[in-house]
Amino acid sequence: MTKRTKQRCKNPAAYGCSSCRMHGAHKSRNVLRGVNHPKYRNGERTRESEEQRRKSSAILLTLRDIGDHVNLFNGDYTRGRKPTGYVKYDMNDPEQLFFAILNVSKLSS
Repeated sequence: MTKRTKQRCKNPAAYGCSSCRMHGAHKSRNVLRGVNHPKYRNGERTRESEEQRRKSSAILLTLRDIGDHVNLFNGDYTRGRKPTGYVKYDMNDPEQLFFAILNVSKLSS
């Protein structure tokens, strides 16, 4: 309600509050934190766990590339988007094969 006219304000209500941003909504009290926040991924994953998952996916994809180079696997390639931090190496070049193995050992530690 507005102070002057005592009528309902025409502005939309603030997030998690019954009043608008000019008539009593306090951002610090109404913004959900942690697991309760809607942008907290599925309520169970944090940024740290997502970063660890990206590193693990990059390691596995690089190992898959090395295995494909030595004909270890028989079948389709892995599907989906490539993880952040993944670098495609040319496995026919011995120097790049060395860097691929070095990258796997660096990322896994």
